[in-house]
Amino acid sequence: MRTIKELSITGFKLLPSAKPVLFHGSTVRKTVTDHLWRKKLRPVILEQQGTKCSICKWIPASNEEIRHLHLHEVEKYDFINKVCHLIDIQLICRKCHSFQHIIRTQLVSTEEQWKDLIAHFISVNGCSSDIINIFDLIIAKALQLESFNETGLALLSLKERKELERQPVRFTIDPHIPFADELRKQIEKKGLLYNIEH
Repeated sequence: MRTIKELSITGFKLLPSAKPVLFHGSTVRKTVTDHLWRKKLRPVILEQQGTKCSICKWIPASNEEIRHLHLHEVEKYDFINKVCHLIDIQLICRKCHSFQHIIRTQLVSTEEQWKDLIAHFISVNGCSSDIINIFDLIIAKALQLESFNETGLALLSLKERKELERQPVRFTIDPHIPFADELRKQIEKKGLLYNIEH
């Protein structure tokens, strides 16, 4: 049996990911209006990224299938200040997107849905179906490699950690993201924009 240390996943195109617990439920998408996200930003991202999944290269066969292309928020996290930095928006299919939220996906998927997702994982990465035997190890390795820098949290007292948990998540938006100024303005109106000069 291989150990997590021995396992190499560097050649994989699709890997499991998970958002840190401190930031669960907090996204730019949920903070801004649906109109800005779906009616303004989404069409620009679809045009910029070519209406295909940036991971598996799946292309919708019809206009109806375009809804299966999702905008995935690529984020970095500042644990000490509880800030989520939106650094990019990636266009990915719903199956690849399921792997970006692997812990939730495992909880809500039926057995049939999970088998379908594993088949997608195998296909995208060009690996053997035997991979299913070590999939939990792959998840653990992928999450380990994300290496969220939570070291500063360990230096906080229990009281400071509890206080941090009660605070809302704040956001920054990378200037290269379409409608960055408008996203910032909407976030600022809700008092959730983080000023980097703090």
